[in-house]
Amino acid sequence: MRHLRQLRHEVTGRVRYWGTHAFSRLSEDRRQSWGRRIHGRDGQRAVGALSEWYGRAPIGIAGGPAAGMAISTVHLPLSHAHIGAIVRGTLEPAVAEAMLRTIRPGQVFYDVGANIGYFTLVAARFVGPAGRVIAFEPVPWCAEAVAANIALNELGHAEVRAEAVGAESAPGRLRVVGEASQSLLASLDRRADVAREEIDVDVVTLDDLVSAGAIPPPDVVKIDTEGAEILVLEGMRETIGRHRPRIICEIHDTNAAFAELMDELAYRIANLVGPWNVTEAEAGGHIHVLAEPR
Repeated sequence: MRHLRQLRHEVTGRVRYWGTHAFSRLSEDRRQSWGRRIHGRDGQRAVGALSEWYGRAPIGIAGGPAAGMAISTVHLPLSHAHIGAIVRGTLEPAVAEAMLRTIRPGQVFYDVGANIGYFTLVAARFVGPAGRVIAFEPVPWCAEAVAANIALNELGHAEVRAEAVGAESAPGRLRVVGEASQSLLASLDRRADVAREEIDVDVVTLDDLVSAGAIPPPDVVKIDTEGAEILVLEGMRETIGRHRPRIICEIHDTNAAFAELMDELAYRIANLVGPWNVTEAEAGGHIHVLAEPR
């Protein structure tokens, strides 16, 4: 009987994984449409059994630096823009490669803008049980996903803080976009036309948290905050000056400001996705960079 249960779990797990894999190949519009049907109220009435079955067990990540780790299907919307890359373990390979090069066992890693926690899992594997991973994610259901994925993989050395990170500690507003990974602080005055709601959030600075002893100083910081990266860096000037962490950052049309600030802080920067200088015109848009102390 035990062997039959194991076989059933293996078969249903494979069906769940390959179904998710196939779903991820649909166009974004079709994925979001089906995701709304399955996860929305009306959809749950129509296909409640399918939704319940899909969320009954996690999906194993097939490859990449998080291979063999698990992702909660309850917290992985079928409409997620990166669902295929997450389950295949191929999400943002430039970021993963930079993490592999910069993180050492026992170090402290900040995941600023963690979304559902894929890179939180990767970092937790790289730092090992002697290290520490602190994820920051202000979208409430995404923070719940990070917490669920941490628990699912029994990562006692990782945690999530449901806070936005900025230049000063104060109450703020978060503009939540349909694809939650693209949500951003309302103070940036962007994406108002595609936001589905605005919510109140706590905005913290990394300097305040470190100086208060709430979190240990970082060795490596990953930042993906949809245009708020300069605010994050301004709020960690003291931490950067004292502890000189390596910084892996997705910059969103803030190329010149980012390069200027890093130069002021005595950091050198490398473009992780192409040979051109970060400040050149063709480097505009969303690119990943690695900043290291000079």
